[in-house]
Amino acid sequence: MVEQPSDADRAEASEKSLQRMWKFVENFAEKSGSYLHPQREITEFLVIGLAKHVDDLGRPLCPCNFYEDKEEEVKRSTWICACEEMQKYKYCH
Repeated sequence: MVEQPSDADRAEASEKSLQRMWKFVENFAEKSGSYLHPQREITEFLVIGLAKHVDDLGRPLCPCNFYEDKEEEVKRSTWICACEEMQKYKYCH
């Protein structure tokens, strides 16, 4: 069982970015035929990470990977949501 995101987790990103990323994730899944994780709390952790990256980097860099240099990864765009894996397999972590 996965923990529920806490208020402290949610506070890592601005409310504006959280709302924007929820809308993006839900719309992308609907339009592309992709699937969100069946455990909503996992999707929420993902959305929090995307929103934090939007706040910090200006782009929704996939929070599921480790990056030595996040700014360099943003320039490459490989892991910008919807990342290549998401587009290919239609499934998000």
